[in-house]
Amino acid sequence: MPRIKEFDYDQKLEIARNLFWEKGYHATSMNDLVDTLKLNRSSIYDTYGNKHSLFIKCLNSYILKKEEEYKAAGRKGNSPLEAVRLIIKSVVKNMVLEAKTCMSVKTTFELGKTDEETQGLLNQQAKNSVDLFSSLLQQAQEKGELPENKDPEMIAHFIVASFSSLWNADILFKDKKLTQKLTDHLISTIST
Repeated sequence: MPRIKEFDYDQKLEIARNLFWEKGYHATSMNDLVDTLKLNRSSIYDTYGNKHSLFIKCLNSYILKKEEEYKAAGRKGNSPLEAVRLIIKSVVKNMVLEAKTCMSVKTTFELGKTDEETQGLLNQQAKNSVDLFSSLLQQAQEKGELPENKDPEMIAHFIVASFSSLWNADILFKDKKLTQKLTDHLISTIST
């Protein structure tokens, strides 16, 4: 008869996600996971699989959470273009408040070229983000908020690519005012 789990699956997954997020995939050992999750190795393997499987589950939960945050921020806008601005501001606000690099950005540079499964998840997240922005920008164009000569899909790609640059600048310069100015500049370039 299978044993009943004596812990909350999602809660432990969140704890593991935060550990991977803080340390990175390679720097997180199985001993770190055992100590942090307060589970023995066999419980981790039985429930989540090996370290890589656990990491993929953590990354996927992070991506789903971020996509929901983007959509929620976008729903607050009174217009499609305002929704785009609110999503960008939400991303930067979270970055500044959490004082952590986005797990997806961090993982892209650590594993994006070497791990196919991770690259696939990150690629899908990027495509979903581009699709969200592109859709909002097309709506903005239809409502006359965005000039006809603008390419909504290209702007959407530019926004998503700019997020990595904003995190990079925040890490390197450690200047929140500069990060905010760069964010404002990104927003101003969208509709001009």
